[in-house]
Amino acid sequence: MGGRRMAMRVAAAIAMAAFGCIIVSAARASTGLAVLSSARIEPRGGAMEMHFGFRGTAPRLNLSAHGNELSIDLSRTAAQIPPRPFFGQEVRPVKAVRVMSAGTGRTRIVVEVDGKTDYAIARLSHEIVLRVAAAGTVPNIAAPILVRNEPGRRTPTPPPPARDEVQAAPEPVALAAAPASRSAHPPAAQTQMALATESEQTVIGHPLVMIDPGHGGHDPGTISASGLQEKDLALAISMRLRDALEARGIRARMTRSSDVFIPLPERTRIANRAGANLFVSVHLNSSPNPVTSGIEVYYLNNTTDRATIRLAKMENAGAPSDYGTDGGPNLNYILTDLRQQYKANEAASLARMIDAQAVANLDAGMGINVNALGAKMGPFYVLVGAHMPAVLVETGFLSNATEARRLASAQYQEVLADGIATAIAHYFNADVAVGNL
Repeated sequence: MGGRRMAMRVAAAIAMAAFGCIIVSAARASTGLAVLSSARIEPRGGAMEMHFGFRGTAPRLNLSAHGNELSIDLSRTAAQIPPRPFFGQEVRPVKAVRVMSAGTGRTRIVVEVDGKTDYAIARLSHEIVLRVAAAGTVPNIAAPILVRNEPGRRTPTPPPPARDEVQAAPEPVALAAAPASRSAHPPAAQTQMALATESEQTVIGHPLVMIDPGHGGHDPGTISASGLQEKDLALAISMRLRDALEARGIRARMTRSSDVFIPLPERTRIANRAGANLFVSVHLNSSPNPVTSGIEVYYLNNTTDRATIRLAKMENAGAPSDYGTDGGPNLNYILTDLRQQYKANEAASLARMIDAQAVANLDAGMGINVNALGAKMGPFYVLVGAHMPAVLVETGFLSNATEARRLASAQYQEVLADGIATAIAHYFNADVAVGNL
């Protein structure tokens, strides 16, 4: 009889424990907490790659850097992994990884590094991926987490060497008119698109991006040996960028949509009057060295780099004669404005993303190894006066004959513009970041 009572008590205890687990699980579900449930670290492509897995959808992340530490704050998240998930597995530059819970549905991941370090982080559907490498050792550290080869899509062959001719641009439209249909562009072959998230890419809130095709009218910009003009290619790429942004739910307008000249100060004024959230100026590059190629993205600041100063002189050729004098805006004065610091930080982050994503897109979509020349600061007057983060994208070198032919290709322009648009969408969604410690 006693044995029977003991068995009944054990059964009751098991039932209560199970019931308790159900209650805890139900409570967790009702609070909507994400669960950080797994972590692994592995070397890949010269970098250390960390994967933080979640049960359910990965939460939004908030990054902050302090010295040699990168903090990843996750709201409404419970941690079910050890406080030192990679203890004994850390390899330079990773010094230590700590997971801390605030007890109020907030979890923080702190990554401590050893020495100057580059990083790239992305929030995917069910995990957060962080890559770190010693500074300058991995050219495009973000590429492996920006590219996802979708099954069922074929990789198109690179376009054949085309005549050095600019593709016919779509019919120009007035600045205030509705954008032209995407069908106005020559169709591009199916591509393996570079994506940094497996979730819906539509951006909530419908922000506005002002796209600024460089030069125009009597100002052709740089010209290739075969006669390709920067102003024409910048307009063609910009129109494709506009369409790619609108396909993602991001409003886009252009400072010019035909071959007209707009003074440099007026370009940011157009963006300010429209209340734009971002200003993106599209240009093409030139170098005395015909072998130089690749994509680089600039944000406003002074620099001592000679190549950047030479480029800035070229791009600033249309600036008013009083720019930088007592009678006009002085760049040093502008940069001391505390309001510029926020915009500079945001612009630098966007510049890194555009450079990494555009290169990843062209690599995945066309099998072309394009140089990621990085995010750089420079004294470009087309960015002066913007009330929002502003960047200047040098999409390629017309002084390089091979790259000039590619830039004249409709397919290349399409994949390039899609990469820039994807980076902008990630910027607004705050699900990708590229930086350094």
